[in-house]
Amino acid sequence: MKTKLKLLSLASMLAVSNVSAIEIGPTGSGVEMSGFIDLAFTENGKNTESSSVGQVEVNFDYASGPVSASVDLDFYDSKTEGSTLEEAVVTYDFGNGFSVSAGKMLSYLGFEAYDPTNMFQYSYGYDSNGGQAIYDAYDVGVSFDYGTADYSIGVWTSAENEAGYELSLAFTGVENLTAKAIWSDFTASSTDPYSKSTFWVSYQLDKLLIAAEVAENDQHDSANGNNDVDGWLIMGNYSVSEKVGLTLRYSEEEVSTSEVSTLTSDRSKFTISPSYVFNDNFSGLIEYSTYSDDVTGNTDPEDLFAVELIYTF
Repeated sequence: MKTKLKLLSLASMLAVSNVSAIEIGPTGSGVEMSGFIDLAFTENGKNTESSSVGQVEVNFDYASGPVSASVDLDFYDSKTEGSTLEEAVVTYDFGNGFSVSAGKMLSYLGFEAYDPTNMFQYSYGYDSNGGQAIYDAYDVGVSFDYGTADYSIGVWTSAENEAGYELSLAFTGVENLTAKAIWSDFTASSTDPYSKSTFWVSYQLDKLLIAAEVAENDQHDSANGNNDVDGWLIMGNYSVSEKVGLTLRYSEEEVSTSEVSTLTSDRSKFTISPSYVFNDNFSGLIEYSTYSDDVTGNTDPEDLFAVELIYTF
């Protein structure tokens, strides 16, 4: 569900939107194309380097009256990932703040967004498994959304056999303040039951955006080798100028075996990430992150160095 708030920052100024989309087909057809190319170089320690086209996304959007549709295609240069249909959503807007959407859509969960165009840095705060360790990505289902200037409510239900739901509540009634609470539950008929929650708040103070989040991934079942994850983060993004920005983030993440609750990892992570906007379509950032693990016997993960370039169209 691409209903996440796209917070204004240098990292999100190039976010894909219909404002800069390219109209395709006959004039006035209502069909537009947009997307981005994400290039990245990363180094974990001295001997693990990687250069890749991290992601190419092409979006097709259509709107006619109260009906709109969006199809998002992702392509990766990794042989194991190839390409994927990220979203295919049809929405009916009733015009009174209420809308209904159906299809494959992104999750409500999480402060840190799914696409790199809406991130403030390269990596996630909770990345014990090499990727996002708490948030969900996307699923097929139906969502019901209602919003005003002060608040919004979203309810999503899965259309898969392993039924689940997400509930999102957001408050925007104070200028420059956003607060969100999101819960998900996949325990009703799932063979791999879990529930997740994220609670976050952000505030824009002139050129400084500050945000904090607590998040939980409760797996309920240790038979499948799953782990519970509890995390929290605090971050700040400062716009030094119209082109230069700086992000600082501190996050912690506890990983434990589900049911038995044996602590297997207790990590903290500090990230510094300067960014630069070259023009309306091209931006870049550098990230340096350092980790520590307080569980006896664990080796601290290698520091992360990353350079990322994003071109939007």
